[in-house]
Amino acid sequence: MRQEKTRQNKRAAWPRLALACALCAGLAGPALAQETALPTWPLAGRDLWYSIDIRTDYAPAQVEAVFARAVAEGAAFLDPRFAVTVFMARQFRLAKGSAKARKKYPGRPEKADELRIETEWRTGDMNQYRGASYCFIALDAIRGLDLHFIPNLRERFPKAPEGRNWHVNLLAGSPYSFFFASEETARGFIHAVASLLGQRGLELKLSRFGLMWENVTPRQAADMGRAAGGAVLVTRVAVAGAADRAGIRPLDAILEVNGVPVTNFSHFSLLLDGIAAGGKATLLLLRRLKDPILYPEANDWNSLAVELEDR
Repeated sequence: MRQEKTRQNKRAAWPRLALACALCAGLAGPALAQETALPTWPLAGRDLWYSIDIRTDYAPAQVEAVFARAVAEGAAFLDPRFAVTVFMARQFRLAKGSAKARKKYPGRPEKADELRIETEWRTGDMNQYRGASYCFIALDAIRGLDLHFIPNLRERFPKAPEGRNWHVNLLAGSPYSFFFASEETARGFIHAVASLLGQRGLELKLSRFGLMWENVTPRQAADMGRAAGGAVLVTRVAVAGAADRAGIRPLDAILEVNGVPVTNFSHFSLLLDGIAAGGKATLLLLRRLKDPILYPEANDWNSLAVELEDR
């Protein structure tokens, strides 16, 4: 009973933080209300996404060492519930999930464990509002982890502390953005979290081919000289991943997989899933001859075929 009451008290700090965030959002409202026209083509290649062979064999002592190093280096993160707030990590540790969460796994209550992060939160235009709180991320909610290096960090994440250019995107229902000062610590954090999941029999979804994509918009299709639909647009390619090795680039439009025309985002995902482990597939692409950001006027596109191999 005392332990549960302590947990409730810790979680009670969040309403105060939510109120502070709401006040800051209200002050920023007029500026955010000014909408600008979206460009036809998304920016690509501004940051690096890395393919990573995730380890799940970290012993508890290794996990603790990684977490301690992250705190010592000034690791920070953004919680999707509080867009105008940055959280400085003061401690990472494994915690037992709530009684309700543990009932989900009769006989295996350890599956409901949580990653507990003790934090100092900072919000306001000058980060003038500060306080202490805890963030709990249920391990069974974590579905993805990936690694990025962002050169112009504050352009992408204005609240992120300077010098923490290594970004780990942790998908747990919503994306949590973690920022680290060194590549070693960022990679270690991924291995540590993956090891906690693996020890509890929880699955982690990884990008198999190192590709991110979205549906082609009508404006983009018009620039290609094509009817709307019937392709997906590559938005990111992981360094050293399968797509990178195949020569696929951001802003390539993928038209076919093994001769099958692509219809939309989900159809392309199904076609990739259909490639056997260790197998190959031929992708038909369209590639713009000139960068659409530097040369926004209509331009020619080349078609080319690449071989995507799962290895």
